[in-house]
Amino acid sequence: MEAVQRDKIRVLFTRSLLEGHDMGLRSVANRCRESGIEVVYYPRFKDIDEVVKVAEEEDVDIIGISSSSGAHIYLADGLVSCLREKKMDISVIMGGVISDKDLPRLKELGVKGIFGPGSNPGEVVGFIYELMGRT
Repeated sequence: MEAVQRDKIRVLFTRSLLEGHDMGLRSVANRCRESGIEVVYYPRFKDIDEVVKVAEEEDVDIIGISSSSGAHIYLADGLVSCLREKKMDISVIMGGVISDKDLPRLKELGVKGIFGPGSNPGEVVGFIYELMGRT
């Protein structure tokens, strides 16, 4: 039986309690909404299990995490591991202040897209549509 593709892509955007600002995250979420992507905005999470629970409840296709506190590898490892353990087919993207030296490790962990300083919301939207096989 073939999987039925829903009309709209659903993305959960969030950040941890340790993050001090959300300007970039809100900017990306707004651009996604303007581009026809359904956005679930979950302002702050305490732990990875909370993110996975919300993702499951909201039936999202992608989880976008903002990380500017230096915890991106820890967050990515925990999130991707938890999703795999629960056999949830949800892609992970990350944005924020992420060092170039950490990019290979994040990709190795399974993060599909990484958007650092200087990225614009349009790039993220384009990547999401490409990742989901939509044009």
